[in-house]
Parts: sequence; C-alpha cells; structure tokens
Amino acid sequence: MEFDRLRAVGRWAEAAGESAVGQDMQMRRHRLEDAARADCEAAGPRAKAMLVSYAAGVNAFINSDAPLPAEYTIAGIAPEPWEPWHSLAIYKVRHIFMGVFETKAWRARLVKALGPERAAALFPSYPPGQPVIIPTGADYDGAVDFGLEQLLEHAANLNLIGEMDSGSNSWAIGPERTATGRGLLAGDSHRGLDTPSVYYQNHLACDTFDVVGNSFAGVPGFPHFGHNHWVAWCVTHTAADYQDLYIELFNDADPSLYQHQEDWYNADVRDEVIRVRDGNNVHLRTWATHHGSVVGGDPMSGYGLALRYTAGDGGDPWTDILPAMLEATGVEELADAMAGWVDPVNNFVMADVHGSIGYQCRGEIPRRPGDVGAPLPVPGWDGEHEWQGSIPFKEMPRNINPAEGYIVTANNRPVGADYPYYISMDFAPGYRAMRVAHGVRSVPHASAADMGRIHAERVSLPAQTYVSALAGVSAPDDAVVAAALAKLQHWSGSMDPDAVEPTIYSAMRDALLWRLLKHNIGEDLAAIGWQPADRGRGVFLNRFKNLMTDAISGGDTDLLPDSADWPGALTTALHEAVRTLTAKLGPDVAGWRWDRVHRARPQHPLSMATPELGALLNPPEIATGGDGDTPWAGSYAPGDLATVGGLSVFRYAYDPANWDRSLWAVPLGASGHPASPHFSDQSKMWSKVQMTPMLYDWERVKAHAETEQTLRAG
Repeated sequence: MEFDRLRAVGRWAEAAGESAVGQDMQMRRHRLEDAARADCEAAGPRAKAMLVSYAAGVNAFINSDAPLPAEYTIAGIAPEPWEPWHSLAIYKVRHIFMGVFETKAWRARLVKALGPERAAALFPSYPPGQPVIIPTGADYDGAVDFGLEQLLEHAANLNLIGEMDSGSNSWAIGPERTATGRGLLAGDSHRGLDTPSVYYQNHLACDTFDVVGNSFAGVPGFPHFGHNHWVAWCVTHTAADYQDLYIELFNDADPSLYQHQEDWYNADVRDEVIRVRDGNNVHLRTWATHHGSVVGGDPMSGYGLALRYTAGDGGDPWTDILPAMLEATGVEELADAMAGWVDPVNNFVMADVHGSIGYQCRGEIPRRPGDVGAPLPVPGWDGEHEWQGSIPFKEMPRNINPAEGYIVTANNRPVGADYPYYISMDFAPGYRAMRVAHGVRSVPHASAADMGRIHAERVSLPAQTYVSALAGVSAPDDAVVAAALAKLQHWSGSMDPDAVEPTIYSAMRDALLWRLLKHNIGEDLAAIGWQPADRGRGVFLNRFKNLMTDAISGGDTDLLPDSADWPGALTTALHEAVRTLTAKLGPDVAGWRWDRVHRARPQHPLSMATPELGALLNPPEIATGGDGDTPWAGSYAPGDLATVGGLSVFRYAYDPANWDRSLWAVPLGASGHPASPHFSDQSKMWSKVQMTPMLYDWERVKAHAETEQTLRAG
C-alpha cells in the first residue's frame, strides 16, 4: 500500500533513494494526484463513505500500538495518515500504463525511421495513409523526435508499473454445458509478478453484502474479481485505445503559453521538489495543457507531448460502481451497473446463481473525428484531433446468454468489423482465445474442478506452425543441432515445463526474430527494441512475431532477405539457438528442460534499492510452463528466456451452483509480510497449475481458520 501510494504521487525516492528519482519525475509529470483528488470529490455518498471508512481503518492501525511492517524500518520512513483519495491514486497508478500511449510513441519511431508505408506493413495495426508525426509544412527542428525518445526513456523507469501486453484469460460456461445445470466462471489475470502479490485474497461480509475475491491492497471493494451471494465477476484487458499523445507547440518567448488553433493559452506550470533519501533534492518543472499532462519533450524548447487519458482529468463518479457491485443480484443487473466505469476498459464477464452468463465491455472509449483511431502522436495546435465524447454505454459490446453456450476473452478483438465504433487497433492475436475455446468445448459436463485443465492449456499454435515448416529439413552434420531438430520435428507444440522442445523452439524463434528485425527495421532500432527496459516495444514485437508466424504459415517470404526461404532461415536460426543453449546449459540436449530456464523471479521493490536485503525480502524462484501465446501464461522478453515477465497473478474458478466448490490461487501467498508462513506458501501449488478451495460459507470458513481476531471500532 505504501509503495503504491508513494509511487503514484512521485515520492518513492523518499524511501528508495536515487534509484527511484527517474520514476518519481515521470509520475510527477502525470499528475495522478490531481485526478485522484477530483474523483474522490465526485464520488457519491455511498462510495465516499467506503473511501472515508477505509481510510479510517488504515489510520486506526497506523495510530495503534501494533508494530509497523519491517519495510518502514528498512526504508527509513514512517507512514503518513491515509486520506480517502490515496486509494484512488493507487488504483490509477496500477492502470495508467495499461493504455496505449507508449505503443503510439514506438509506432512513431518506426514511421520516422522507415516511412509510413513500410511501418504499416511491419506494424499492421497501423493503417496506410495515416499522417506522419509532423504534418506537411510544419516547422520541424527535431524537437518532437526528441520528445518521443525522451518519453520512452522516462517510461523505462516505470517497469514496475504494469505492462500493456501482459494479457489475461477468462471464460464463462453456460448451464447447458456444465455438470450442475448452473454456469461457471473461470480465468486468470496476467501481469508482471509483484512482491507482495498485486491481488490479495479477501473475504468481506457485513449486514448488506458478503463478497469473496481478490482486491488491490489500498483500494476498497472488489473492482476486478469476486462473487457475492448471487453473481460472480471477472475482467480481462480489452486493449482499447483511450489514450492519445498530442504534440503541443509552446511559445518561444514565453513557454508558459501553448498554441491551440489561432490563440495562445496559459499552460498549468508547476515547480516541484522531489526529496531523495540520502541524496539531494531534485527540482522539476511540469506542464499541463487542456489535453493533459506534458509527459515528454521540453516546452522550454518549443514542443511537448501531452497525454490525453480518459482517467487523467478526474472528476468522474466511477467509484459509485464499487458498492453497487457488492450487492448486485444477477448478470444483467451487474452489467447495467457498469455504466459510468472509466478506466481501464475491461472485458467484464459474469455468471450468476440463476443460470445466466454474460459479457459487458466497460469503460470510457473516446470518439475521435471520423470515428477512427490516432495511431501516432497528433498535432495539438490545429484543433482537428479533439475528442468528441465517448461511445454510449448502451452501445458498448454486450452479450448475455449467447447461443454458443460460452464466452471466451483473451485480449482478442471483442467485436466484428460490423461494429459501428472504433475501439482499438492493438488487440492480441487469437491464439490463447482459440485454445481456451477448445478447452471449453472439450469438457461437455464441466465442473469447477475441470477449469484447471484449461488454465494449464499450453499448446502453442505458433509453435505448431514452426514445427510444420521444419518437417522437410534434413538432419545436419552437427550432432547437437541434429538432436535438437529431431526433437522439434516430433513435437506437438506443447510448452510443457519438463520438456526440452519449448526451450529449443523459443531460442530458435528469438534468433530468427533478431535476424529479421535487423533486416527489416535496421540494427540500431532493432537493438533498442531488444532492450527489456524499452517500454512500448512489447506490442510491436508481438505484432512482428505474429507477422513471422503468418508468413511461415502462408509461405510469404517478404520478411526474408532476397532468395531466402523459411526452411533455410529456420535452420540458420536453429544453429544459432543451439550455440546459445550449449553455452548456457551444456551440450546435452536432454538437460535443456523448459523449467530449468523459464522461471519467475519475484523481487520486492525495496530489494531493488537495497540488493543486500534480497535474501530477506524476495521469495524463491518459481519454475513455470507456457509462454506468451498459451493460456498458461509465461511471456518473456526477447533474448531473455530465463526471466518470465508476464504470468498468471490470480487463477480462479467460480461455481454459482455451490460457491464452496470455487477455487483460487496466487503465485505467492495471502500475506505481504516476508516473515509470514503465508508469504509465498501457494507458489508450489501455483507452479503446478493447482488451486485451493475458495470457501464462502462462514461456518466452513471458521472450521478451517488458523486464527480468529475481533476488530472493535476505537
């Protein structure tokens, strides 16, 4: 809670020191505090009561005689009183970087380097014919280019804060396909692994509601995952386009003025001070225009990049939805309650005790001129790119009790081409969705216990494409390469943790990706995109990998050098992969098991600032299967198979026919205290894609309780 509170308002350096200054500078530019305060002020009576009561509970602990968490001593700080708006700042910092503005900055890099047509071919979500960064006739002196690079450089400091391309899975199964005659709801959320876990397991009951699920530490309610007596809910990321970058033109003589159409307006300019533990204060000047906070560039030099963000302005009463969720009595009532939700845009999936299942796309999606997207940063001075309201809630995608008898979401496109509004151009490919749907259809009388089989689904469709392309390749003279090739040629594409084929395939695909990136975008830009800290490049690299898979499948050689073919390119990549794996793991192919190299390494934020405390604060490594293309999530940065970056941070299976048959698991544990036996006691179970009962009946809860505490109002 303290970590998220401090980083949301750009004060993490007060605890972590010099290493956090860059992150704090960027968060000050985003001004989330302003938006959080405005949203808190706009909250209705019930939501305001939740926020105020939550703050009172936190402060009761702070003011009690109970010992504070050890991290306060390590960081050398004391907790300040909790204010109601702090909870909203935490929620915002957890989601602002799940938007698309960094992807747009990366797309602009490609357009600048390659031109719009070639960029469109390599980044197919960018439509041909769209404008380049600076319109024809504009006075361009490199300032905007600098601003984009500066923005991405600043964003590299924020790797602790979410990844857009992490993804998630969810599925609802109708009563006609289950063993109970009621629906089922299951899935998992994919993010980077936080320590402690981003979601904590929580069961909260009072006179008006009884809800169990997973909450954000510091945020009241169950905004993403939970169930009450009547209905269960979950979310995945829609990957909607609700963030734009505006190129602002500032006055050379007075940089506090920016141009909009024919007039000059006063920017909101502030001078801020960042306090640094064991270091000197850092002074920072920040700007904001009517479009939003200036997050890149340098207004003193004439240009800045302002971020327009649906949740950035604040003053939205979206928190009124939180208490409504706790008391909803069915799928349709809960779906209707999502009107007014702002950020993030979610695929919201539900199942209730009455036998209904449903899908509702929730969140604010802006409408732009012509109902098209803004794939690149756009001019802020000409007035031609202003938002024109948002998609009406009644016209947002919704699907209640579909004829197919099930609903699957995996960050894939939620609607067909006939949908009248623009949502996004950066959806995930359908690989995970297809495998989840296959799993749902393969269980005709499903139970909650069966859902683990779908969680553990690990057949990679791209891997099968690569294997097919290798079918006719003859064994080379090199014995180790020949052994690796033979493994792949007889492989099903299943990313099993105890198999060697996933390791060989992943190293081969990485080698091919690096070669083709250099060939198609140039070595300099490829090298930038290869860096794990380079934010925004993840979506591009995923799109490029999809291009590779499609090209291999269709025999299209446009990505290859002249006269090359795919079997030859794959053979060369396989030789390179074998050399890499031999150097790291030895020449025995049998020792190249996926779980030997593919591991999650949870890291406490304070251990990053004080590495000598890593042994105390960091849980053990966790071996895992899958990859970024499989429902069993285990994505990794190119060139770094050994570090799992995006994985399942919460698995769940809700059974409305008997809530006590519901199941759940997190990768670490229910406690955030490093010394607690429950700090990481679910890791082994989680690594095997197993779950534990999510008890709901309070008599059963009491029967299984380790301790019982009574809290009395002070």
